[in-house]
Amino acid sequence: MAESTGWAMDHVNSLRSGLPGARNATTTLPALAGGSVQPCARNWAAKDARILGTSLIGRPVTVETSASS
Repeated sequence: MAESTGWAMDHVNSLRSGLPGARNATTTLPALAGGSVQPCARNWAAKDARILGTSLIGRPVTVETSASS
């Protein structure tokens, strides 16, 4: 989860152009979805948002799905 969030934030940051501080903030929401999410991943994602510089925010989420019948 940490590696995916770091990659997503780096990727979004590389797509942005312009002068630092002269643009709006960007938020990235990497998500881990599955039938069973490990507690350590869920706890890590539940912590405060990750901030890169002053204008890039990453907020990872986990989604635990139920099995279809």
